Amino acid sequence: MSQAIADRVEFHGPKVATAGFEVAESSRLIAIVVGLSALFIYLQVFILPCTPTVANGDQSIYLHHAARMIGGEMIYRDYDHFTLPGTDVFYAAMFRLFGVRAWIPQATLVILGMAMVWLILLLARKLMSGAAAYLPALLFVTLPFSSFLDATHHWFTLVAATGALVVVLEARSVARLFWAGVLVGIATFFTQSMALLGLGFACYVLWERSREKLAWSVVAKKEVSLAAGFLLTLTACMAYFVRAVGLKKIIYFTVVFVVKYYPADWYNTWRVYLRDRPHLHQWTAWFDLPAFGLIHLLVPWIYVLFVVYGARRGGKSGELRRRLVLLNFAGLAMFLTVASAPVYYRLYAVSPAALVLLVWLLTSSSPKVSKLALRVAWAGVLTMLLARPLVAQLRWKAYLDTPTGRIAFFQPVLYERCQWISERTKPFDYFLGDQLSAFHLRLHNAGRIPYLRPTEYTRPEEVADAIAGLEKHRVRFVSWYRGLNGGPDLERHPEGDHLGPLRAYLEEHYHVAHVFSNGDKIWERDQ
Repeated sequence: MSQAIADRVEFHGPKVATAGFEVAESSRLIAIVVGLSALFIYLQVFILPCTPTVANGDQSIYLHHAARMIGGEMIYRDYDHFTLPGTDVFYAAMFRLFGVRAWIPQATLVILGMAMVWLILLLARKLMSGAAAYLPALLFVTLPFSSFLDATHHWFTLVAATGALVVVLEARSVARLFWAGVLVGIATFFTQSMALLGLGFACYVLWERSREKLAWSVVAKKEVSLAAGFLLTLTACMAYFVRAVGLKKIIYFTVVFVVKYYPADWYNTWRVYLRDRPHLHQWTAWFDLPAFGLIHLLVPWIYVLFVVYGARRGGKSGELRRRLVLLNFAGLAMFLTVASAPVYYRLYAVSPAALVLLVWLLTSSSPKVSKLALRVAWAGVLTMLLARPLVAQLRWKAYLDTPTGRIAFFQPVLYERCQWISERTKPFDYFLGDQLSAFHLRLHNAGRIPYLRPTEYTRPEEVADAIAGLEKHRVRFVSWYRGLNGGPDLERHPEGDHLGPLRAYLEEHYHVAHVFSNGDKIWERDQ
């Protein structure tokens, strides 16, 4: 008996040691991949050695909001926006800790990218092995993520949502579903539509019950646990804002406004699908073409392909099958969060599940097809890993010292505008119409909204508020981009244009002080 035990110990000992060695090696490789991804992103959003690029895009809206928040203003009470406050709160917290600095959104992008690479690695390694398990994460960071380097609410939401998927992919216990609900609640605090992911998980639990013949009491506990994690988290996150501004006002901006007025702009409707492609006349945008083409092919069509492929391979069963189906449920649910306005960058922000499924399908196909496709994918990844940082570091750029720090510009017109305004204003002057300049130059917004639109998106009361702010604070400069006097939205629905009173006010009290190279204007108040 004792000899048998000794033999068993001798047999298992080396296997345990080997497994431990493999785990350690795997952990080191994951750390290397995540670290190299961080360097890859850093070289695109910072010019060596440490100058951040300008915070262009939608992120400037949230940065401007956060600067207002640390000045004592409150979302929904003092300024208007249609998402829940998560992104504003995050940046306000960063500004409290480090000051209002230009490097914060770019450093945030590095951290978000690292987090997503790590989470996608965890997902993929539960479904496949070998080098293929690293491919989805590298495809993500080199294609969709690098094609939308904008630290906006979409990426914050995706990190929390992907974390929830990682938690439940291995097992759907009551405890795991509770924590998944917590993470979905956090994701929803940044983007309210991500609550649909929780619904996707709930539907999967029902699907799994029908396959495993679970008792309804067990299913009920799981569903309640998921809902409890979600509701407790979202309630805790929103309690302060409900108390400060009232539930009715929050529901107006995040539900009623989104349903009635958000689609007034063409890029907030389903018609935006396959629109707004990278500009071919800008050679630096050519590197964004593969992401645009790949993600539009994958999302949501890869999920349909998986259903057909899985049905055809009816022999697939067991835990791997359940995990793949869960990934499909989650991917579809995340797609539905952006389906009403599937512009390219929103599709990018729900693409990880599709990329994981793509690589799994490739590895499961015929060896000839799999080998060729994987070689092409790896070649694309390696090309992007080398090319994107080189393009960012070597392309044309201009530098400007601002109250938020020294920043680098890639677009001449942005540099031209920010420089012109910086030479004629000082921090905390009142300003209207350009949240990017307002953030970097630390200017106060004279109205409730960061920018204007000639559609129902900008409400008549917001226009009246802007006029009152201009009059009250005797605002010297107003930024007026060329789209406010024309464009497809204004031509299709002129009745939605509420800017007439503001145009009349500017004509009466202001004059055009400067016209930039792209046709945008600066109005200056008459003395």
